[in-house]
Amino acid sequence: MTTTVDLLDLAAAAVSSSIVAAQHITHLARGELKIRSKADGTLVTNADLMAQQIIVQGLRRVSETVRVVGEESEEEMDQHHVTGHEEDSARFFALARQELHLRYRNEDTEHPHLPLAPEGAAAPDCDHVLRSPPLAECVVDSQRVSVFIDPLDGTKAYARGDYEPVSILIAIILDQVPCFGVINKPFGYPGQTTVMDTGCVAIYGGTLLGTSQDLPRAVISSSRSAGIVEEFVTHLGTKGMIHPTPLMISGAGEKSLRILLRSEQEGLWFFPKPGTSLWDVAASDALLRATGGRLTDKHGKDMDYSKTRLEAENHDGVVACYDRSLHAECIKLFLEGTWTNN
Repeated sequence: MTTTVDLLDLAAAAVSSSIVAAQHITHLARGELKIRSKADGTLVTNADLMAQQIIVQGLRRVSETVRVVGEESEEEMDQHHVTGHEEDSARFFALARQELHLRYRNEDTEHPHLPLAPEGAAAPDCDHVLRSPPLAECVVDSQRVSVFIDPLDGTKAYARGDYEPVSILIAIILDQVPCFGVINKPFGYPGQTTVMDTGCVAIYGGTLLGTSQDLPRAVISSSRSAGIVEEFVTHLGTKGMIHPTPLMISGAGEKSLRILLRSEQEGLWFFPKPGTSLWDVAASDALLRATGGRLTDKHGKDMDYSKTRLEAENHDGVVACYDRSLHAECIKLFLEGTWTNN
């Protein structure tokens, strides 16, 4: 018996088995549902037991030795054996494995259609997504791995015909740290693309595949964008730290509000020269401090609010950012650089 496990294959099994289990959950809701109380007083249905059995079987096809912890007991599982889903399980596993390998290699944006997407659905536009690398090791000792399963979260709601809260939850744990998770909504979820024509929505991800987030965008004034502002913002864009195209926004208050609300991923206001005053930035400073951001002058120094009205101009400019670490990196690059424009 092999003592290693391929985490990508295990993740594919988690995704694919959740899809097959979701189909059984929706099918049983249409008239074959059986409900009873467990010894602890909580409800359990035949859908809970069937879903966990399908998921465990999917995982065991990849590894017999990983630790599996499910909400339903092994004694319950021994009394239920589900068959008839093997063909669907094999088909969805092959598709999930193909899709996860694309995402692991960050090649998903090169393919116009992902394997589990509905017919005609395009891959997401990720041209300006910042990705951290996936886990370096995929094949690991199975003793380092656990899988936690809730085959049907929201059983009470499901039993009374309220399907919105119903979810399937699966997590892969490596060295006691979660590295991959699946949240499957068997009855769909508003605004989310379904898995092919199944009607279910499967959200998955984790550090196994690397992390991704939309790059923050700089907000600058169109009338003041020339010179050092444009030069430095362009430099940050070429380094992949911010979106290469800034937003042209007028007004100090509007720029600050954009950074706080981030409706278009606004994240940085860079203006390292005179043109604003303390009253332009004080409210923003207070709000950014409370939300994990930072506002300083171009040297990374806090604003001096002891100044009088006549001294209130920010001669060393303003650098405001939604994220303190990104702010610190921007200041560091600015101070280390040699800039041709003023």
